[in-house]
Amino acid sequence: MHWVTMQGLRPVHRRGHIVVCGAGSIGTGVIELLLALNKRLVVIELAPDTTLVERARERQFDLLTGDASRDTTLDLCNLGAAHSLIALTNVDTLNLEIALGARARNPTMPIVLRIAEASFAESIARHFEFETTFSAAGLAAPAFVGLSRFPGSRGRVAFRGQEFAIGEISSEELPQRLPPDAIPIAVSRGNQFEIAHEFETLGPGDRTLVLVPVAPFRAGKDRFAAAAERFLSG
Repeated sequence: MHWVTMQGLRPVHRRGHIVVCGAGSIGTGVIELLLALNKRLVVIELAPDTTLVERARERQFDLLTGDASRDTTLDLCNLGAAHSLIALTNVDTLNLEIALGARARNPTMPIVLRIAEASFAESIARHFEFETTFSAAGLAAPAFVGLSRFPGSRGRVAFRGQEFAIGEISSEELPQRLPPDAIPIAVSRGNQFEIAHEFETLGPGDRTLVLVPVAPFRAGKDRFAAAAERFLSG
């Protein structure tokens, strides 16, 4: 208890909150995105900077200064009533330690881990039955590969056993004939952002997120990329 007092930690009484462990460059971005979605947050950071402290006061989320891998710290986070936990420190083994501690306190709570090495992420998922382990390199690589195939690539997602590429493209840049398996998912129109249903509804100046199955890419039938490249090159 003396260590807890020295660290300035305090019990959290929130319910349905998201616990974010680590507020470095990636953690800060995640915190801002969650705040934009009006989520209730508890942030654990060993050495918070003044910007994070001021942000916590301004947006009224709980900021605990301490080591998220310590039992005494996790015990203060009311994990039994938490919505989920995200471990985003710069140390893979520390993120795993945090996740195991959180699971011991709430076995059904969704837990997301940041793991630098893809092979380590796969090993963790296999041995500890974590479904949401992500490698930063693994997430970034598809975006870079996609950019080499067509402009506006935003990476890939997996859904129900299939992989899909996500791309951003303006209505002016749309190929004259999109493949039938291309799906518009959202459109940015001025200051508005809304769900898109059909390409025909797009107007001048609109920017669209497009979902395309990856399977045709691997089969050598990358019609979307080829059409986009031909259209944008001339």
